Amino acid sequence: MTSGAEPFFDRYGPAYKWLATITVMLGTLSMVLASTIVNVAIPDIMGSFGMDQSQAQWLATGFLAAMTATMLANAWAVESFGQRGTYIAAMVVFIVASIIGGIAPNEYVLIFSRVVQGAMAGIIQPLAMITIFQVFPEEERGRGMGIYGLGVIIGPALGPALGGVLVDIFSWRAVFFIALPSCLLAVFMGLLFLPERLGSGRRPNFDWTGFALLTVALTSLLWAFSNGQRLGWSSGLILFLLWGGVAAAVAFVFGSCIIPSHY
Repeated sequence: MTSGAEPFFDRYGPAYKWLATITVMLGTLSMVLASTIVNVAIPDIMGSFGMDQSQAQWLATGFLAAMTATMLANAWAVESFGQRGTYIAAMVVFIVASIIGGIAPNEYVLIFSRVVQGAMAGIIQPLAMITIFQVFPEEERGRGMGIYGLGVIIGPALGPALGGVLVDIFSWRAVFFIALPSCLLAVFMGLLFLPERLGSGRRPNFDWTGFALLTVALTSLLWAFSNGQRLGWSSGLILFLLWGGVAAAVAFVFGSCIIPSHY
């Protein structure tokens, strides 16, 4: 338990660990739901905007690449803005991105909204792990992680079925709005139950070069592997993306692990 959580235990008692867990579960559940529920709406989205398969692929690839890249930015965000500030900011941006996706006038705005959603999902998910490890004593962390994991599994289990119902009754746009109530509740609970940034020291610098290299590597490799069979593994575009992604990944690892960081 850190000093950031101690005032909350003084205020709410032992129940605080469950209040904090529910708070981060709501955020993670919203993100996981968003990552799966859109998949069943892709055929309708393609028909609505006249998208081909390579364009529609970005609805999934963009989300996954952005989520993976921003996971590594979580530590910087928490240290810079605190758990509460990071969580609430990520949830608010996710809400805005969901609304933009739901009213998107074209495929480019829609893909942009999915990328932003994925970026915020990458911030939220490691933060949930941090919170659970802070509020549960060592001997109870297994139970805390089990309860949290059970809640997270609900998203992938319900997402496709719920998405299909929404598409049939309303339209594909409805899938972008279904998670908004849980997101708003998550923001409210985050204001109440997550600690602010500890201290007022200098915020660490953000490694923009490393982040850019990781983003290029993930996006290139994911898109190439997703479309290689359709376009041909020997096509110029696929080979360019594969080799470019590998080069960016090697540069990222070299810069992160071999060259020391300076803050």
